[in-house]
Amino acid sequence: MKATLYKSSVLVFILMLGFTSCKKNVINEVKINDFTSISAEFESPSAEYTTAPFFVWNYKITKEEIDNYLNDFRNSGSMQVIVHPRPGLITEYLSDEWFDLFKYTVEKGKEMGMLVWIYDENSYPSGFAGGHVPDKMPESYNHGQGLVMLNCDILPDTADKFYLCLKEENGRYLNITSNLDDEKGKEGNYFLFSKTYHNNSGWYGGYSYVDLLYPGVTEKFIEI
Repeated sequence: MKATLYKSSVLVFILMLGFTSCKKNVINEVKINDFTSISAEFESPSAEYTTAPFFVWNYKITKEEIDNYLNDFRNSGSMQVIVHPRPGLITEYLSDEWFDLFKYTVEKGKEMGMLVWIYDENSYPSGFAGGHVPDKMPESYNHGQGLVMLNCDILPDTADKFYLCLKEENGRYLNITSNLDDEKGKEGNYFLFSKTYHNNSGWYGGYSYVDLLYPGVTEKFIEI
């Protein structure tokens, strides 16, 4: 009874993981429909069931290096890798040379019976295309990413330098940004907001991270 329950539980777990699906047949796809099949995979896993480490590209990429690393991964029991661009990369990201080397990696992987996965970004998080998005679209990052607030009871002479100026009156907050001259010399409860900006970083290709909520940023990322 225990063995039967155990096998049933494993099969349910397999279904939950989506090992069975209605997708189109894939060449060399491993199908697991019974307990005997999954047991065999523990003994000698197919490529898609081995570990899938990051194959980090963060220097000048060459075909010789690709060969060496794929052999190392394969000899360590990893039959699949995720090509993962990282800061330090010398080979130009998304250049013709880049795609040529990536194609070589995929073809070499096929020869060795390995799977090669595509990572969607140069480092992370996604959205800036290794610096190409802010390079082609400055408005994706130069509007500021946050606000800091200054509370004062007399409006300073530098109030016009702030992004947003509010005045609290009877529990209401009035936007006085466009008529600061009317408030000069007056006392009140003022809330002045200035923008903050992320620092430029090599992690983001020498730029700062993009504002994902700014219209057009996602489309530019997909385009690039």
